[in-house]
Amino acid sequence: MADNPFFFGRTVTGPAFIDREQETEQIASSLERGQSVILFSPRRYGKTSLIRQVTDRLQRRGLLAFYLDLYRVTTLERFGQYYAQAVLSIIASPADRLFSLVRSLVPSLRPKLTYSEPNMPSIELELGLENLRRQSTLAELFNLIEQYCRKRKKRACLVFDEFQEITVFDSDHLLEREMRAAFQHHERVSYAFLGSKTHLMHELFKDKKRPFYNFGTHFELGAIEDRHWQPFIRECFDRSGYTLPQDQYPRITALTRGHPYYTQMLCSEIWEQAVHQSSPPSDPVIAALESILGRENHAFAEIWDTLSPAERRVVMVLAETGRASVFSADFLAAHRLGAASSLQRTVKKLMLRGIVDRATGGYTLADPVFKQWLVRGNGEQR
Repeated sequence: MADNPFFFGRTVTGPAFIDREQETEQIASSLERGQSVILFSPRRYGKTSLIRQVTDRLQRRGLLAFYLDLYRVTTLERFGQYYAQAVLSIIASPADRLFSLVRSLVPSLRPKLTYSEPNMPSIELELGLENLRRQSTLAELFNLIEQYCRKRKKRACLVFDEFQEITVFDSDHLLEREMRAAFQHHERVSYAFLGSKTHLMHELFKDKKRPFYNFGTHFELGAIEDRHWQPFIRECFDRSGYTLPQDQYPRITALTRGHPYYTQMLCSEIWEQAVHQSSPPSDPVIAALESILGRENHAFAEIWDTLSPAERRVVMVLAETGRASVFSADFLAAHRLGAASSLQRTVKKLMLRGIVDRATGGYTLADPVFKQWLVRGNGEQR
């Protein structure tokens, strides 16, 4: 028997990367011609895997590609150090020449050529908080790639993953202002801004009062359609030597709503039970789902325990209805959700936490397995 053919919880490439060809080419083409993009969706929808496909494609076309994951960046100092390190690490040049170049491009950062090991030179920049809060310093830092590309007659793409995390340490919007001021004049560098907290991404890029308003083309990454999922699932099972009955594929995608992470997880669990259990379950899909719910029970229970009574009512209603226009008068009356003004505050809090998301026709729970946990009575039993 072959290895488990399904992957989740990490960046996937090659045969494990399903569909997204249209999105990959659209985003790659936009960035190649200098158009910046904003890509957002709930977590675990495959944004990072998609952008890796994009940057690989751009590198094959001769562009430099810089990738920064801001998920764990919590201070302006850490951001400056991380940004500078990412940029300097990909600029290919002998250390002495690179040092001379950097010194001419970012003089206020006072670059130093250091030798931590013999014959292993590196460049250090003065990136203390006081220095970073100077407008001239940030301008030089953000213009570094553009100036390098002009000198070398190259093009580049810079990716910010989980970009909404800058709101944690950029309360006065300093980074937003200085980034926009620099980036809008760049002709050889394009930018991709990825985010999983859609509410914050909307505030950053769709609020007319924010610096990045209308900065690039918006791409909202949705679930993968059944017409792509079902052939992929069938091929993976067949290749592994296990045959799943044809009528089970629609059940899988209905339970996961085409969510990339959970579809792969559910299929992986089906495969594991089929291969490693002496007596395969009579209903492989439900058996696999129940196993996953058991593993996730503690995490889901923690989420439920932190919700207020009003938040629990909204979450349960969305679990039962799937998706809904929650602010309509009929819906409010039918489900006794109170006044629209208080409901708006509750929904906003749930969106900020990534529990509820906007969807066509209203709002829905972002996590389809959390929904299954709720509709099977786990929340009400607590």
